[in-house]
Amino acid sequence: MDLTTRNKKVAINRWKRTLENESKNIRKDKTSMILRSEICGFLAGDGSVQIRKEKSFYHYQLDFFPDDDIMLQRYLKIISLVYNKEPQVLQKHNYYTVRLTSKTIIVDLLKYATFGVQKWNIPIKLLEYHNADKKWLKAFFSAEGTVDNKRIKIQSINEIGMEQVSQLLNNNNIEHKRYKYKPKNVNYNEVHIIMIFKKEARRIFQKKVGFYHSKKELTLKKSLDL
Repeated sequence: MDLTTRNKKVAINRWKRTLENESKNIRKDKTSMILRSEICGFLAGDGSVQIRKEKSFYHYQLDFFPDDDIMLQRYLKIISLVYNKEPQVLQKHNYYTVRLTSKTIIVDLLKYATFGVQKWNIPIKLLEYHNADKKWLKAFFSAEGTVDNKRIKIQSINEIGMEQVSQLLNNNNIEHKRYKYKPKNVNYNEVHIIMIFKKEARRIFQKKVGFYHSKKELTLKKSLDL
């Protein structure tokens, strides 16, 4: 065996041991499954899950872009609790970039959901755990939703994903409306919109779901006091 082949074999074995050790640190109890649903919600709303082939290896990169300190701290906490990892955090002008390079985490998350602007979906397997649906909604709306004095709004070009969101809202008796918007530019995708208008529906949303986002939560509370 020449030196290059030997070094390659040593590196592969070292990498396998690292992955095995990381896998042992992953929690698999009921609580961690509910926390996974939150992670999936955050990433569906404002995240990026990438597997890139680079020369002779694959690069696994997980990014999240929170624009609120509460949302940032919640994401960091649940990543630590489930995967025992600390992401790199970079502060931008009005948001954070939270990055992890981890094959172990991405492979685990892909067991439950898909990700991407047009591909994200709800982690159906995790919804068997009590309140996992509400936790997913809370994370997703925190990352992707908007709030004003009259409505809570969510929009996406992912039609199937939005149908799933609508079903979760129905399951929690949160009345809402669905709309479609076709941009004039033929190169743009159709936009799917969910609106929660009625005050009582927004009140139920606040009680059952809420936000991991200080400004959105405050705006919602103020709107219900009007």
